[in-house]
Amino acid sequence: MLLFSSIILGLIVGLIRKGNIFRLNNLRLLWLVIMPLFASLVIKYYPVLPYILKAALTTLTYSCVIAFVIANRENVVPSVFLGLGTLSNYVVIAANSFRMPITAKALLIYPTMTAEAVLSQRANYFVATDGAKLMSLGDIIYIPIKIIEGFISVGDILLAIGMFLLIVRVMGKNTLDRKKPADDVK
Repeated sequence: MLLFSSIILGLIVGLIRKGNIFRLNNLRLLWLVIMPLFASLVIKYYPVLPYILKAALTTLTYSCVIAFVIANRENVVPSVFLGLGTLSNYVVIAANSFRMPITAKALLIYPTMTAEAVLSQRANYFVATDGAKLMSLGDIIYIPIKIIEGFISVGDILLAIGMFLLIVRVMGKNTLDRKKPADDVK
């Protein structure tokens, strides 16, 4: 939800700054960040997915995002945030059997939630009641704001910042237009 919110906020700020939303078409390989959303839905809602398939889909998803970042690397600052956020989330997920650890404090904030319920409803997450590898990169930051309430990771924050900056930058940047007329020779 944080990433979606950053996209909406980026579009709003881009328009307020008199940016052009159609400039987003100039982003290279944009489908590489849209296609993984569908793969992540399979992982999220299919709890009995074989481990090897889950690992392959997760790796494919994050590889697509990294390829998108590399393809649009001329947007340096947003690319750094997007790349670091993607790598941060992938590393912690891969280190924990391709599931994102959520802090055990979530059980205190949501008293009706159980660790088993999280796993049954979202197969790609687990409550780290007995610890987790690289927990500092897991979903440990609580956001109490109703619209985006929940736990997020450092990687999620980096991704949200990167996406916001990318959208605002591209919407306002005239030089991204790849189809430029040839300079007149006089």
